[in-house]
Amino acid sequence: MDNLSRVKKISKNFHLLLSFLLVAIPLYYVLYWAFINYLPETLITVNTHSAPLIPHKLPIKLQFVGFITSLLPLSALTYGLLNIRKLFSFYKEDIIFSFEHVSIFKNISKALLLWVLFSVCYESAKSVLFSAGNPPGSRVVEVGFGSAEITTLMVGGIVRVIAWVMDEGRILTEEKELTI
Repeated sequence: MDNLSRVKKISKNFHLLLSFLLVAIPLYYVLYWAFINYLPETLITVNTHSAPLIPHKLPIKLQFVGFITSLLPLSALTYGLLNIRKLFSFYKEDIIFSFEHVSIFKNISKALLLWVLFSVCYESAKSVLFSAGNPPGSRVVEVGFGSAEITTLMVGGIVRVIAWVMDEGRILTEEKELTI
């Protein structure tokens, strides 16, 4: 099996995986917020400090606000997954390098950068929602920016540079083809 055949086979598998994730991840968000009052506290506080959380049922209004807020990082994640799936659909069809590839890499970079911004906003809103029922003085606004966000920003920047280099290579190739 030559390299191009392997690329096509692996790309087909990743295309299927990404298609599954594009359904499963939004479904997870819907189920998470729909059943938030029935989930164990350890699942709710997995990314937050559990100390300020006083157990209480989240009113349906706050569940809805939480779900709407979760659409911010979900939209960036979905945008990124759609673009990665599109990239693999090109590879699956033996289209290895085109102007579309440059655009897709730029979109993936944008999705990563937006995901960081939206995730920080979402986690902050979540901390407010989960502590809204606490007595005065026990409510919390938590804003976090850690190594995961820094790593994602760096990867987004690297992907942007790769897109730039690919575009320059494409321009040079086009100029070379037009030269007599």
